[in-house]
Amino acid sequence: MGLGDAGRKTIKGHDRDYYLNILQEVRAKSLAEFKKRDDAWLMAVDKDWPSGPTNNYCKWFHVCEHEAHHTGQIALLRKRLPGAKPDAE
Repeated sequence: MGLGDAGRKTIKGHDRDYYLNILQEVRAKSLAEFKKRDDAWLMAVDKDWPSGPTNNYCKWFHVCEHEAHHTGQIALLRKRLPGAKPDAE
């Protein structure tokens, strides 16, 4: 939302695989970082969170919701690409 022109130029205009690769890289890094943390970290409260005190579990649940939403968007768009097969996932 606040990328500015430089950010838009960096992110826009790539092929589908570019974006899917970024999702895979971020997912792999997230999983590696989660392996370093325990349940106490997950339940730790961030008192300075902009919308009020929130634990890491809540923050990551929100991130997962966004990722699932965007994965669905990508699947929807893939099915509508020229030459796409009707059953493409």
